[in-house]
Amino acid sequence: MTKRVWCAWAGIGLALAGLASVPSPASADCLRRVYNRSSLVLVARQDGGPPAVLLPGQSVAMRLSRPGQINLAAYCGIPQAGASPVEQRTFDYEAVLDRCFVRFGGDLFVPQLGRGFIGLQETAPFTVNNPQQGDIILGPAAQPACAVPGTVLDRRG
Repeated sequence: MTKRVWCAWAGIGLALAGLASVPSPASADCLRRVYNRSSLVLVARQDGGPPAVLLPGQSVAMRLSRPGQINLAAYCGIPQAGASPVEQRTFDYEAVLDRCFVRFGGDLFVPQLGRGFIGLQETAPFTVNNPQQGDIILGPAAQPACAVPGTVLDRRG
């Protein structure tokens, strides 16, 4: 190999190494999940986008890439036109640099104790930021008054 060919290959290698070392812009893309651990049917919608219907025991992944909102509505059965949800909540989320989380709580003592330390905003029956920051769970404790379809049979006839 001649000196000229060796220098050409070395230049190409250095150029590729230089391109690889250029810092990329900060991205806050986080893949988080909404879980349905209840007996209800959960409908999740991120930033007014298309709805995701979660049957009991299912979950859906959502990409959090900028601040926005997740709208959640729980129904006793499959949602129909005009049906009203038994539980409904809207959560704001943050996606900044390498942190994605659901915002809740007041702004009192935020610098000292962190957001949500003092329970100024109730999230029940939903659990937020668990098991991972940005996750939302509709837990099994969600027991609304759902009408039982049909008649209830009695043993006496």
